[in-house]
Amino acid sequence: MSVFNDYDELTWVATIVGAHGIKGAVRVKYFTDTPDYYLNVELFFLESESQLQNLKVLQIRPTKSGWIVLFEEIDSRTAAENLKSCRLLLPDDQLRPLESSEVFVHQLIGCSVEDKNGRFLGEISDVLETGANNVYEVRNGKSSFMIPDVPHVVLELDVDCRRMKIDPLPGLIEETAPVSNVTL
Repeated sequence: MSVFNDYDELTWVATIVGAHGIKGAVRVKYFTDTPDYYLNVELFFLESESQLQNLKVLQIRPTKSGWIVLFEEIDSRTAAENLKSCRLLLPDDQLRPLESSEVFVHQLIGCSVEDKNGRFLGEISDVLETGANNVYEVRNGKSSFMIPDVPHVVLELDVDCRRMKIDPLPGLIEETAPVSNVTL
């Protein structure tokens, strides 16, 4: 599946990566740092071919690399294999409540990035989670550059306004990505 939709009140929390066993269970890669919070979910929305379908959860079992999930509606290995790469979504009101300093990664994608003088540098196109800190990929046209999420670089993040203000490290932008010269 190559076309993903954005939904106002649903959040992508996991992706089916393959079948598990012969009874229709699926292997799932989740996108949360608190996977145990979701072990009692009763219903996921499955996005396949840009359509949503409710799937009732019979069991979620944690593994080292994700979850094994058994759905009521999926009863064979063939049916499970057909779900590979499908996204699993939850209503926003079922997501783990965030601490005041936390944001969901999907809220960062598309945020505009500007330097401390207000000059537009690009938009966040991806978030890489490393061991030490997150790294934001910022795209400006065909070029891109990386921003480490550290206090002396990321000065301000306003998710509601969809804006990040940074103080780029020397050489970070000039060498890797031209800055927009749009005059208003």
